[in-house]
Amino acid sequence: MSKNLIYTCCFHQEIYTDVVSHMINSFLRMNSSIDLLVYTTTEYKEIIQKKCPLATNILFVEKNFYKTMNQARISKLDVFDFPQIEKYEKALYLDADSLFLKKPDDIFGQITDDVVYTIGEGTILNEAEYWGRSLFLKESAEYVDREGLGAYALGFKNITVIKKLFIKIKQAFYLDMYQNKLRFYDQPFLNFFLIQNNMCNTEALKTFVKSRPSAAEALDKGIAIVHFAGCPGHGNVKLDLIDEFKTDYEKIKPQESETVALLKMQLAEMREKTAQLEALLLKQLQ
Repeated sequence: MSKNLIYTCCFHQEIYTDVVSHMINSFLRMNSSIDLLVYTTTEYKEIIQKKCPLATNILFVEKNFYKTMNQARISKLDVFDFPQIEKYEKALYLDADSLFLKKPDDIFGQITDDVVYTIGEGTILNEAEYWGRSLFLKESAEYVDREGLGAYALGFKNITVIKKLFIKIKQAFYLDMYQNKLRFYDQPFLNFFLIQNNMCNTEALKTFVKSRPSAAEALDKGIAIVHFAGCPGHGNVKLDLIDEFKTDYEKIKPQESETVALLKMQLAEMREKTAQLEALLLKQLQ
């Protein structure tokens, strides 16, 4: 088992099983040794497994009581409830509308301090509220504007201080949800708590993860993970963005030889057979 974990969430709308399937299949093509975990419902798990038949080693946690968009958005902070979390040293959360273009393994080498690593973007006093304007101004009317952060990628160590911080953010999120009906889901709360507590690094992952680059930019800069921002809760829009990017990327990326492609296919088949044998052996031992 890997010491590092990548995880994502898939709730609220069935169309997001298509979105996360793109992510899973792109991850499988990287042949990474890192474990990938999906938080989802029992129903969606079965749908995802049918859409990704080679994903035999993907881990799942089922939460069938998560129904709303708000629950879907804040579920990214539930990772410390994962029964096997103690086996991992570091974790990387990614929104389901993300694609892997390169192996993500090097990203974990950037996670060295006891903070949350994310992607700097926007400004916290932006009128759009995406980065927590009202939360910061409620704390202080004299708050100085600065770069905000995106909630689509979160890297961190498996340590108590991060776990406690996530709990505080969830509590504030749910309280505001019931009292004020929220301004922009979870991202403002992550901005406020991570920045207010000096618990974020918004620079280290910028060369690895980027939101909505062109295919040419992603290839030129060697970006490992691409995120497709915009229109939360509209899976059809996400799928259109992903399909457009993949079409453009396939046109310009260097083509691998037939030999390499065949070897990758054989490796995937071997992994699938190994997983089947392991499952059979486990069943017999039980």
